[in-house]
Amino acid sequence: MVTAIGLAAALVVAACGSTSQAINPADQTGTLTVWLMNGSAPQSVVDGVNADFKAKYPNVIVNVEIQQWSNVTTKLDTAFAGSAPPDVMELGNTLVAKYGYNGALADITGQKSSFQNSGTWLQSLTDSCTVSGKLYCVPYYAGSRAVIYRKDMFAAAGATVPTSMDEMLAAGQKLMTKYGSDPNFSALYFPGKYWYAAAPFVWDFGGDIATQSGSQWSGAINSSASQQGLSVLQNLVSKLSRADKTGDELKQDQAFAQGHIAMIIANGWEVGVITDKKSGNPSLLPNLGAFPIPSHVAGQTAPVFLGGSDLGIAAKSQHQALAREWVGLLGGTKYQSQMVTVGGVIPNTTSLVTLSSGLPAIFAAAAKNSRFTPNSPNWANVESSNVLQNMLVAIFTGRSSIPDATKAASDKIATILNASS
Repeated sequence: MVTAIGLAAALVVAACGSTSQAINPADQTGTLTVWLMNGSAPQSVVDGVNADFKAKYPNVIVNVEIQQWSNVTTKLDTAFAGSAPPDVMELGNTLVAKYGYNGALADITGQKSSFQNSGTWLQSLTDSCTVSGKLYCVPYYAGSRAVIYRKDMFAAAGATVPTSMDEMLAAGQKLMTKYGSDPNFSALYFPGKYWYAAAPFVWDFGGDIATQSGSQWSGAINSSASQQGLSVLQNLVSKLSRADKTGDELKQDQAFAQGHIAMIIANGWEVGVITDKKSGNPSLLPNLGAFPIPSHVAGQTAPVFLGGSDLGIAAKSQHQALAREWVGLLGGTKYQSQMVTVGGVIPNTTSLVTLSSGLPAIFAAAAKNSRFTPNSPNWANVESSNVLQNMLVAIFTGRSSIPDATKAASDKIATILNASS
């Protein structure tokens, strides 16, 4: 089997026009540019990967640049259109189809076996990396959502951990009775644009965002099942949430840390943000608990969106083998283990899931009942067009009825997904 180092040396030899000898990794030079997303990996993990890479390639410079989710699609579009995009980039798993389909990402199908644990990668992330049967990225980590709650507030209000959506409403009403005199209090803090947390309610009743027949997509968010789930959610939001009905979830961790919230629907890693010593409230940690989003069927859990990220390599990168080497380190056993134990995320391989303990184990368990967005190269355009976000805002603010809002959103989703590339 050809190793990643062998590939790196072979490529350098070819670039130099020589076939007589391989060049030692220590003799390689250049700059590897890596884009990672804000909050995706603990700094200690990134530092460790860079240290191991530097030990093997001491004369290669690695520049890790942190990007923001709010504008990353625009930045990626611009970078890929240019002649020198980043060599490695973290991609939200719903973005891969777009960039794999249009040729922006390197096809690494032939190198799959060179990556550690590739035989046990999470299937959902592997699927997100696969476009038209070819592999365009390496799974990085997964994240599922569950409910983070204040155990002390639940106890004081006489509320118990719910096992159904009805019980969730009942617990929330007890919390509102106990703490609702505080104008900033929310039993369930639910910002209006939070579609990742709305999707489980749609799926739980058998609804969907879109369906595909052959090459054609149809919007499904206006189906009777989808509308039933959104109706249940609307009731919860109207009675339990004082979050901004036109806002997003990007600041919900800071809001929770202020002490006026009993429940949020969040990723496992958000516990670390809430209790961060500098920007959060570490005193809350002993009082934090978690439970899966309950189903409307008592004793079951709602399907959650299995989010996460993948690591892609630009097709235009001049450092393909070095990029694969760096990606292999971050995606390999050593640092995936740290992503679990330090970062609190779900690793890219089933072989390491058992490392999750405490609160992270709740999120790993929630991921067992998970769904994914329509795997279309145009899905990223649905997200960037804020179709679902605007639909939810219209519903929660009362500007549109559920039937009208979902019909408009469904039509837009179909139009975007069926558009020619």
